[in-house]
Amino acid sequence: MTRLFANLFICQLIFLSFASCDDILDVDLPGNILPREDVFDSPEAIKAAVNGMYAENFAVHRIYEYILPLYLSIAADESYHNLPNNYNYEELRKNAYGPSNDYVGFLWSYPYASTLLSNGLIEGLSQTVVISEEEKRHYTGEAKYFRAYNYFVLVNLFGDVPWVKSANIRETALQPRESKEKIITEAEGIIDDLKFTETALANSSNSNAYVTKAAASALLARVYLYHEDWAEAEAKAGEVIGTSGYELETDLDNVFLRSSKETIFRSSSAAGQPSYVGRTYLAVVLLNASYFRLTSDLVNSFEDEDLRKAKWLKNETTYFHPYKYKRNAAASAGAAEDLVLLRLAEQYLIRAEARAQQNKLTGENGAIADINVIRNRAGLSALPETLPKEQVLLAIENERRHELFVEEGHRWWDLVRTGRADAVLGNKAKFPEKQWESYKALFPVPEGELTQNSNLTPNPGYGDIN
Repeated sequence: MTRLFANLFICQLIFLSFASCDDILDVDLPGNILPREDVFDSPEAIKAAVNGMYAENFAVHRIYEYILPLYLSIAADESYHNLPNNYNYEELRKNAYGPSNDYVGFLWSYPYASTLLSNGLIEGLSQTVVISEEEKRHYTGEAKYFRAYNYFVLVNLFGDVPWVKSANIRETALQPRESKEKIITEAEGIIDDLKFTETALANSSNSNAYVTKAAASALLARVYLYHEDWAEAEAKAGEVIGTSGYELETDLDNVFLRSSKETIFRSSSAAGQPSYVGRTYLAVVLLNASYFRLTSDLVNSFEDEDLRKAKWLKNETTYFHPYKYKRNAAASAGAAEDLVLLRLAEQYLIRAEARAQQNKLTGENGAIADINVIRNRAGLSALPETLPKEQVLLAIENERRHELFVEEGHRWWDLVRTGRADAVLGNKAKFPEKQWESYKALFPVPEGELTQNSNLTPNPGYGDIN
């Protein structure tokens, strides 16, 4: 598995060069470089290794900050890239990607590299004797959160994938694919990891720059929703909504600020710096050219009175681009921002969908009431309680589209998991450039992985790699 070997080397560098994380996380790290075998020999080195895991996920591979928001937004119906000569982006936009697409390779290899780092921490923490059992459980909970998230990404993009639970690449390089269902539900799987994190971090504060119990619960609510465990999704989202310290921001301009009360988990960056994804949204990273633009289909789908259209989209006369984040450089005016990864609005929409699927449509504890919380914040009129279930589910899809656009690939996953991708992405009248086929709801296993691992099989529709 060529990419795994290459990225494991990057993981090793994170372990070895902890001081480099300081600018990213704004935390105190040891100034000396520690050998890999000494990582678990001192409390300071262990804390540095945990901080390195955050840096790996937030800054080294940019799964949260760049890969998912950009790639999946383009593959869905939200955005396009104004660089038509970049075949990787063009293939994503047209859903013409194959096993040799470099960006598809990143979608596979980067989550695995981060998973290997989590596995290394979990293994080392289980053996160390230099910190208390409480600290070991806390750090292990953080590592299991990131492992769960990265597997959430992998199984929702690729379906069945190798289930790597060791940091030893000699043991994992030739692993075959394991079923998505097993990875989600069995011991040491996604749900199990997140439940462990909830328990291990039960006493954590609402410091949204780090993994907390609430963050684990919020991600678990999402996992239950995607897994169509409606009762558990409703209960877990309700638990998060009821957690003290979180509330929806009434002003949409405040949602993505570092001070936002709505934020459950955010990426941490040095004081005063904007988030990387903010710069991507504003499209100033490539020679100051506006190259990341929203589709007219998304822009035109907003109701005229929707405050999200006025405040979260920026009109550049001939095109729109996302404007959820306002600062595009460290010197930009305005309050500090960080990339928001989990926020309360999503939990209302998770609970709404879970309730609708259980035919809980009306009343104070119904799906429509939850939808209206989000609509009211956006300046829109409430939906009537006379809507049938099918229309309520479409209304939820619509609210998710407008509330969560270009955030962590939500739109792509929503279309795929609800079976709506064929109707939307296969609509030639709206998207004549797309070469959509049903099998493309799963991305292809990258060519390099198939070549190096004889036990891997390609996803249906993409053919064999000889």
